[in-house]
Amino acid sequence: MKPVETSAGRRYEVRVHAHRADGTRFQHKKRFRTVDEAVKWRSTVVSQVAHGTHVPPSELTVRQAVDDWLAGQRIRSKTYTSYITNLRPLVDLYGDRLVQSITKQDVEKMVTQLRDGGLPMGDWHAPEKLPKNAKKVRDAWSASSINPCLARTRNVFDDLMNQGVVVRNPAALVKSLPKSKTELQTLTAKQVAGLYAATASNPWHVGWRLALMGLRRGEVLALQWDAVDLTAKTLTIKASRAPIPGGVATGDTKTKGSVRTLPMPPDLVTALRRTKKRQAESKLQLGSKWKDSGLVVVDEFGNLPHPDSFGRRWRRELKDAGLPAVRLHDARHSCATLMHQDGVPLADIAAWLGHSDAGFTLATYGHSTRDSLAAAATRLGAITKAGGKATGTRAKG
Repeated sequence: MKPVETSAGRRYEVRVHAHRADGTRFQHKKRFRTVDEAVKWRSTVVSQVAHGTHVPPSELTVRQAVDDWLAGQRIRSKTYTSYITNLRPLVDLYGDRLVQSITKQDVEKMVTQLRDGGLPMGDWHAPEKLPKNAKKVRDAWSASSINPCLARTRNVFDDLMNQGVVVRNPAALVKSLPKSKTELQTLTAKQVAGLYAATASNPWHVGWRLALMGLRRGEVLALQWDAVDLTAKTLTIKASRAPIPGGVATGDTKTKGSVRTLPMPPDLVTALRRTKKRQAESKLQLGSKWKDSGLVVVDEFGNLPHPDSFGRRWRRELKDAGLPAVRLHDARHSCATLMHQDGVPLADIAAWLGHSDAGFTLATYGHSTRDSLAAAATRLGAITKAGGKATGTRAKG
């Protein structure tokens, strides 16, 4: 310990030299106002070093820590992309900060800015080509987006704790936001028929049919013609296309249960035959300009749609057809809801959608509508009325 004259007055500087767990040396230096404070700190650090509990100073930044954590994950490309989306606010806000400097208050500040909107967009994993109208700041996030951001931040700092880089996890001290369940919007059978009629002549028509048949976006866009058997009238879902940083990747389906072979209704078989014929004609007309990918859903030149542009086109088709603005994934909800309302057994709906848990299927996709509730009331009245006549009894008590 030695006295040091500073602009704020005399301070007492203490230096502790020791070895990290990997054998490298480090120096921990700190200044104090009094000798007692300096002696107490040195004694504590020396004891921690002796017991292997001391956390040496680190130059690791938040950006480096997040990159290291992501590199160690064994996950699907789509999950990897979602993790990047979750962690971008953390890196954009604190990427150049040392991980040991991040506090609970810093994480709370991030949550507040996400909730209120206006958090600046950084360059970490940003698209390579930004459009001129790209957002400079984020819109306000809901709890369903903020909570995954918090969860991934906790994962990163948990990993740092396990490595002995930080003493505690600041994100673990921040509570998740309460979520209010949003009522999912679905299309009625009449609206589905209206969309089919409005899009019958464009190359995306079969894509909307597949989505409203219950396929996920990635499953629709990865469907190959060799997985479609127009004679047996079946199609097999065995892959998924998802956006990743810098492009799009085709990989496995969301779960093992998502690999399935489905019988096709007659109208879908007809639409697929018409699409295949149209693509064959376009290939003859365009020659080498036709992009031969073997995929079912392509544009008029054979180009593969990006998953995001596919979703934007869906919204435009609904608007042009005068239909409610529902998400593309809500086409899947619509399929399950229509099947559920028509009395299809829950286990069959789960298998159709590629779920292994029928309870999850009911909780997620079994929605009621005003019409179905009214019908239920009518049926209940008929049941109780008929029951009273049949038994001829009156309730006692």
